[in-house]
Amino acid sequence: MHCPSDNKDGTRWKPAEGAVVGIRGTVRAEGLRQVWPGLLEGLKACGLRYQVSRELAARARLRDDELLDCLALRAECTLDEGAEVILSLGGDGSLLAAVGDLRRDLPVLGLHMGSMGYLTAATPEDLRTCLEELGRQGLMEERRLMLRAVVEGGHPGESLCVDALNDVVITSGLPGRVVRLVTRLDDETLFMMTGDGLIHATPTGSTAYNLGGGGPILDPAMEAIVLTPVMPHSVSVRPIVLSPGARIETEVRSRHGRMLLSADGRLNRPLAEGATVRVERSPRVARLLKRARPGFVGVLRDKLKWNQED
Repeated sequence: MHCPSDNKDGTRWKPAEGAVVGIRGTVRAEGLRQVWPGLLEGLKACGLRYQVSRELAARARLRDDELLDCLALRAECTLDEGAEVILSLGGDGSLLAAVGDLRRDLPVLGLHMGSMGYLTAATPEDLRTCLEELGRQGLMEERRLMLRAVVEGGHPGESLCVDALNDVVITSGLPGRVVRLVTRLDDETLFMMTGDGLIHATPTGSTAYNLGGGGPILDPAMEAIVLTPVMPHSVSVRPIVLSPGARIETEVRSRHGRMLLSADGRLNRPLAEGATVRVERSPRVARLLKRARPGFVGVLRDKLKWNQED
């Protein structure tokens, strides 16, 4: 159960009294121990209960006396069972993994304990304030477009279906070797490309690998798909922003036989010669919980150091 409410800033999500928070992450033991007591106190003050992923408990070496009120220890891939919201401890990679493991679209709150933190909502310093805001009036819920990649062909009987919040990337599995790709957009050939790879990014992922590859920054509230070639041999093959309903199919034609498909940097699946990768909008949606400030502009300014003089 949750209590959504609308205001001029968008939709807020507030957990019901006694709601269960699933806690997971990749933070190291020393980092977790600095925030763990305050985290549990904040959850208790909000009337929230919690369960913890076995992986986090083992990685942080949590003792039994530090888990006295824990409802259950679950595998990360089943942490959404019985939970109403997921709390991810770590950086953006931890949050992407949390979204990727969900079997149903629960809201996810990120506590930034990493290096960049585009997607996370709170830092250890303002954790208590963030939890108080969650329990008192709720946090802003941002619904983000996700991608679905389906791989077919290459080897008989081999197929794959995976969802991604940031990006789906086709790249060479061998350093210094190029890939040869034929990309079609809605059944019409878009380009034939030789280069280092091809990025399919969401607006959320536009500030990740896509940005480093020369792609544009998109407002994450938009619904669009960015297609960004990586180091193409032809300067005329440029990034392109597509409608969210676009269906992109890419055939792999490299001869060296070592290509990879990655989704949010988590999956590195080999692609065989002749394989086809179809990327389109996923029926899933990522529900990210945020504080009202800083917004999109503030995050860009702070993370990309746009507020510093040369």
